[in-house]
Amino acid sequence: MSFQHPWFFLLLLLLPPLFYWRRHGTLRFWRHPLLALPTWGFANWNAVKAARPGMRAGLAFIPELLLALGLLALVVALARPVTEDYEDLEGEGLDIMVCLDMSSSMNAVDLSDLQIGQLLSQGKSPKNRFETARDVLREFITQRKGDRIGLVVFASDAWMKFPLTLDYQAALGHLNALVLDSQERERDREGCINGCTINGESTAVGDALARAYKRLADSDGKGKVIILITDGNDNASQLKPLDVAKHLGAMDDGQRPRLYTFLIGSGNDSRIPAIQRNGRQALEGGMPVYIPYESKVDEARIRELADAAKGVFQVSYTDEQFRKNFASLERGAWKEERVTLRNEEFELPLAVAMALLLGAFVLQCTVFRRFP
Repeated sequence: MSFQHPWFFLLLLLLPPLFYWRRHGTLRFWRHPLLALPTWGFANWNAVKAARPGMRAGLAFIPELLLALGLLALVVALARPVTEDYEDLEGEGLDIMVCLDMSSSMNAVDLSDLQIGQLLSQGKSPKNRFETARDVLREFITQRKGDRIGLVVFASDAWMKFPLTLDYQAALGHLNALVLDSQERERDREGCINGCTINGESTAVGDALARAYKRLADSDGKGKVIILITDGNDNASQLKPLDVAKHLGAMDDGQRPRLYTFLIGSGNDSRIPAIQRNGRQALEGGMPVYIPYESKVDEARIRELADAAKGVFQVSYTDEQFRKNFASLERGAWKEERVTLRNEEFELPLAVAMALLLGAFVLQCTVFRRFP
């Protein structure tokens, strides 16, 4: 057993002065003649001393004992005791590293002017490529059972956002916290001004693939998958994407991570929020103004990347197609030797504390009530 908040045990240091005050009326260094307890006088003190106390007087310590034990149990409950169990777990699943493009081109919306206008007239904001990809990833993560998920975000650089994990709630929390570069800039300030997760001025596909592969190489999982979601060509990597893909393709089938490349937003109808000369987004009625955006993705190069890694190439022109392609991911096998299960144990000491404190109060008000 362990305690989540062990510093609550410091409250036990307050119990001795508390009970001293209850017994003597006040602490010695606070004693004042005017605060002294009332006393009775006896004509024959020797007779009083010779008298034997009754059984009830001999048991008068019980309320104090119950009170002390109740406070002790209450402190234990506040310290939040927990027990840990270890369970062997085996099942079907994958080790999945997702590489998510967060370059500024992911602000593009793959809808026509008419479709965008209809959404705006309904008070809705059209979802850009990044928001669509994040929604699909949310659904994908919530549907996992046994798959370990990790995330690499990339644009001008590539970062490990979170490593392989079975904690899907934590993974969703990290995913929800991502902020895409809005392309807005200030003259005297470098980088984005909207608190973006990563600078989106370029795209480092090769570095993202290398980071994902390195994480999977350190994993002992049997089924390994790299998912690449991008809408652009590599133009900022230190490692060329094709070199990384060729390295994957040269590995043995049993060791090679399976690469799935998802090229999104390569259709004909694409719009992107307009940026004014002052570096801010152009707004009309409080909503972004969208202008035509020409996608410059070299689809053949992305396909070559997937072929070199002996992986799968998917191109998605619509949200619906992207969701269907994502649902086609295969399943593999993994084995997790130990899983820690934590059980909260504060309920029992809390119940004991309440019972003891109530018992002490009732006894002091009835059987062991003192006069005056």
